[in-house]
Amino acid sequence: MLFQVYGDTAIYQWIGWILVFCCLIGANELARRTKTGGVIAFLIVPAILTIYFITIYVAAAMGAEWALSNPTYVHMTSWFHYAKLYAATAGCI
Repeated sequence: MLFQVYGDTAIYQWIGWILVFCCLIGANELARRTKTGGVIAFLIVPAILTIYFITIYVAAAMGAEWALSNPTYVHMTSWFHYAKLYAATAGCI
């Protein structure tokens, strides 16, 4: 499914892949070359994600429908996704 690009929208799928790839390269260079970029990538973004994850799980525990149907709650069902995020961040710092 990941690489099934065909049909009428194939060109838009390829353009999307290329744009995401270029943006990831740009974000990497920004984080690598500037102190501000590093602080944003390795301190601020993980802090925001932590607040987001906690908010989703607290709201889901309270039974909020928007949280129960949120893709983060539905698809990230184990500790591994969170451990991977924080281990990668700790390794970079």
